[in-house]
Amino acid sequence: MTLQNLDLNLRDVVIFAFLLWLFIRYTWVMTAVTLMLGGAALLLLLPLDIYYFLPPLALLGAGLGMLLHHVQQRRLALQRQARAPRAYMQKQDEFHL
Repeated sequence: MTLQNLDLNLRDVVIFAFLLWLFIRYTWVMTAVTLMLGGAALLLLLPLDIYYFLPPLALLGAGLGMLLHHVQQRRLALQRQARAPRAYMQKQDEFHL
């Protein structure tokens, strides 16, 4: 079995823990990057034929679209916060005295 021959050193465990933390903290971005890297790897591994090029290109496009959507939403949220910062003196706020 593969698990019996599994040889992990500290560097592998640290890299795995770091990637796991990135996936938990930045789920949308890491999913987009994973799709793009998967598509790029498939482009390199599959033979040169139009039928084999379509799924990797779709993965690259989906990952790039997710990444651009995330960047756009983040920029819009920052602009919205800059225009109307949060006020702590509203009646429904728990900090109102």
